Amino acid sequence: MYQSKKIGVFVSHIFGDFQRTMCQGITDRAEEYGYATEFFASADGEDFGAYANGEKSILRIPHFDDFSGVIFISGTYLQADIRGLIARTLSEKCSCPILEIAQHDTIFPHLVLGNGLCARELTVHLIREHHCRRICYVGCESELDSSDPRRDLCAEVIQKYGLSFGEEDAADCSYTRESVASALEVFLSGEKKPDAILCYNDRMAVIVMEYLLRQGLRIPEDICVTGFDDLTVSRNCSPDLTTVTFPLHEMGAKAFDLLRDCFTGKAPLPEETVIPSQPVYRGSCCAQKKHDLPNPLFYENHLLRKVNDREAAMLSDIKLSAALHSVMDLDDGMDLLEDFVSAIEDCQELYLCLYPDWDHMSGHIRRIASVPDTMDSTDQIEMIFAFRNGVRLAECRFSGKNILPDYLYHETNPSYIFFPLFYGEREFGYAAMAFMDGKISAGFSILMFLRNINSMLARIFDIRQTGVLVHRLEDISDRDELTLLPNRGGFRLAADLLLAAAASESKTLLAMRFEVAGLPQITKQYGRAERDFAICVAGHALEGAVSAPNREALFTSETHPAADQSGNGTSTEGGASAASICISHQGGGEFLLLASVEDAEKQNRANFFTRSIRTYLDNYNRLHTKPYEIHVLSECRTAGAAEVKSVEDLFP
Repeated sequence: MYQSKKIGVFVSHIFGDFQRTMCQGITDRAEEYGYATEFFASADGEDFGAYANGEKSILRIPHFDDFSGVIFISGTYLQADIRGLIARTLSEKCSCPILEIAQHDTIFPHLVLGNGLCARELTVHLIREHHCRRICYVGCESELDSSDPRRDLCAEVIQKYGLSFGEEDAADCSYTRESVASALEVFLSGEKKPDAILCYNDRMAVIVMEYLLRQGLRIPEDICVTGFDDLTVSRNCSPDLTTVTFPLHEMGAKAFDLLRDCFTGKAPLPEETVIPSQPVYRGSCCAQKKHDLPNPLFYENHLLRKVNDREAAMLSDIKLSAALHSVMDLDDGMDLLEDFVSAIEDCQELYLCLYPDWDHMSGHIRRIASVPDTMDSTDQIEMIFAFRNGVRLAECRFSGKNILPDYLYHETNPSYIFFPLFYGEREFGYAAMAFMDGKISAGFSILMFLRNINSMLARIFDIRQTGVLVHRLEDISDRDELTLLPNRGGFRLAADLLLAAAASESKTLLAMRFEVAGLPQITKQYGRAERDFAICVAGHALEGAVSAPNREALFTSETHPAADQSGNGTSTEGGASAASICISHQGGGEFLLLASVEDAEKQNRANFFTRSIRTYLDNYNRLHTKPYEIHVLSECRTAGAAEVKSVEDLFP
């Protein structure tokens, strides 16, 4: 049964520890109350260049009317444009309550971490407990929206205690040793060395600590260091890092509770809800709090496993990329993909869904290639790949009114993560994933996996589009520009096929040459435009003769289907032979016709073609008021197909 109790969650970089833990809190609490969660995940912030332009297609996936509530974790989006686009779309399309999780620049009722209290508390602790008089701050230049407020709070406390904090006491760095070293060299070069360094987060703090220790400084005896986030590394470095821990899982659960209270009518969403964070004082500022670290073997093994996992993911990415590189057919690609899905850790379900217009060519290309617009108005989504519980399921189509087929939703209230499938500005569809036991197990390797799928879809699309253009180019090169009938080259190709087929069937060849009568006089008296006009009329007459609907009635001894109107001898209705007739405009007023016939019918066919052309021109001459009449002269010869080696034998 289709799950009607849903919470929609918009989040970027879901494979980050912060995001994954918070999202797990949302889905765990939602499941307690019988709600499914649908996560719409972007990779905003990763440097994919022009490839990432299509990330806005994430907004094409959700069915906004299905949600009981929406959680917008806007603080995870580094790019203001996509963050703003999502916010505007939610405002326009959602009638349900919306809760935002961010530290600043919020639009909706929001949930925030209590950063301020902890930043102040850390600073007060350093001043009062450790008598620090010069405190410096190392921020993050790529995350200034979060880094600057922490710096300002620290500065406020420092100045409140009558201490100085100027531009020389703060620096914004990247996560490189060189960048951090440059900042610390400035801090350490003055007469008054820092007593403490507050860092934007643990990641930055670990780099700072490494530099200080390499300079022979003792932590915390010579200088104290603090961080934020309470990462695994902060508990396993030496000395262990003073930091701030965030109750991320509880924060996700609280977000759902606030929404549920709202849409059940218990209480409206408060404008702001603060989740308190907690300082954790350790050995990097408190020598007396130093304790024996866990056996380093455990952490080393943890790091080795992470390295091995990353290497395995990279190798899998290389193998998948190589396997899909030469794929030209969608079904072949899905067959290859099956071998790689089982390698995704804890992946219970994976579905790839394409929009009905995923491979629709632009109007510009269709006009160039003279391809009709066959795109219909169907809303059917095509599920080209389905994997569930270790088994590949059959492909299917389902109504675009649903985000997935109804039969996939079951009573366990699953949580799905949706990723857009795109390449640049092209929107292909989306991938849906579910992990074992409702866990949010998406890792960064998922991005590499999806990138390969996107590249394959883009390549298949390009191959189809290029094929259409090449076919059009070949068609143009084989056609006469004036009459649009096959030219000499096109006639040669069609005639060679016809000769081979006729020889294998022991047929007779009928070769006819037509010439527009009096063409030099028409040119001399009326000009080149009228000459060209007369040639085109004669070409239409020949084209009509070979495609005349009543032609079959004249040849009762055999069934020869009519050639198509393009004159290349391919069949039309009735199931025709592929190369029974070919025609061409050879230049000037000369036209050629070559047909494969039964010997007993060769004269009937020759008479029919001649009569059809003359009848067409006689009718034209009577109905039009040109100062000249258009007629053709014809000649004919026949030969057994076995006797003819080339088309020149028939048209010397």
